[in-house]
Amino acid sequence: MHPFFFIGAVHHVIVVAVIAFFVLFAASKANGFVKILGNVLGYLLLIAAVLCFLAAATAPFFGGRPFGMNAMGYMHPGMEQGWDHHMQGPPPAQPAPPAGK
Repeated sequence: MHPFFFIGAVHHVIVVAVIAFFVLFAASKANGFVKILGNVLGYLLLIAAVLCFLAAATAPFFGGRPFGMNAMGYMHPGMEQGWDHHMQGPPPAQPAPPAGK
């Protein structure tokens, strides 16, 4: 694991937080339904930013998966990591057909 993975996480969190700030700022100037919609969207973006940072922070503790999420292994048995790479090496040689009489 690279020691600078937090830089990428912080970069994404800052971008989403700035977008949320502008959405909330625009919502504060609006009236009616647009104000409610803007507030909801702005707060959802802030929650997504926090979850993005937490996912990046916890991934190294859970084998590279955010919050320890399993990669579909619990939902589809037999489809764990590498399930489509069942052939190791060249295929086995086919026996020669018997000679005709």
